[in-house]
Amino acid sequence: MILILQIKSMVLSFVYGMFFHFTFDKNKKILLHKNIFYKIIINFLFVLDHILLYFILLRKINNSILHIYYVPLFIFGLFFYKWYFTHRIN
Repeated sequence: MILILQIKSMVLSFVYGMFFHFTFDKNKKILLHKNIFYKIIINFLFVLDHILLYFILLRKINNSILHIYYVPLFIFGLFFYKWYFTHRIN
């Protein structure tokens, strides 16, 4: 894979990690619902939608080629979003 595609894919993974954390924060009320069946269905659909959206975006950039270093960038995006918005509020 050429370098520009790798950089675009890494940026996508990082930004998508931040987007995932944002939507998880917004969806937290639903995930804390008392009905266990409702929680399982909503959680399953939430994760499935995010997986499909990530691979659709990845397909637009590099034909859905997944490398191992996208996972740490996704996780770093999650932590960066949490760190940035906790320090920005305080």
